[in-house]
Amino acid sequence: RGPSSETNGLLGRVYKDRWDAEKKGGNSFAAKGWLKKAIDTYLQGFEADWRDAFPGINAVTLMELSSPPDPRRIELLPVVTYAVKRRLARGTPDYWDHATLIELAVLAKDEAAATEATGNALAAVRENWEPETTARNVGLIREARAAQGEVIAWADEVEEALLDRAKAG
Repeated sequence: RGPSSETNGLLGRVYKDRWDAEKKGGNSFAAKGWLKKAIDTYLQGFEADWRDAFPGINAVTLMELSSPPDPRRIELLPVVTYAVKRRLARGTPDYWDHATLIELAVLAKDEAAATEATGNALAAVRENWEPETTARNVGLIREARAAQGEVIAWADEVEEALLDRAKAG
């Protein structure tokens, strides 16, 4: 019955996985198509319920990975940040809320916010795959920026801290 944050979040993940598979397989045209489809699907989910940051963070992260980066990400960053901060203010944050703040801070090039969010996320890890997943997303953002000639050294440190925690078990 139309878009929802949960349904579009799941469908967006399917498209994101297809993008990743095509990219790894060297099929750049197909990868670009799946990336656009993933972005549009996540964006529809976020627009259906702005309180759910999951489809929002995925939309803005994938927008950053587009070549060239999708300009809509600049408008969405503060909205997704607000959604996460409202959830945190309700007093029921989990690892993913802090992980979302890490990605948002890296996207916003805010080292202080990334450092704080990383510490909070590491203290909230429940499963080893959680920081591994976040590190992968930070790595994708870092690589996309590097391909455009922009290096953010502290993002490497964030990624390494997450990977170290994932390996520590």
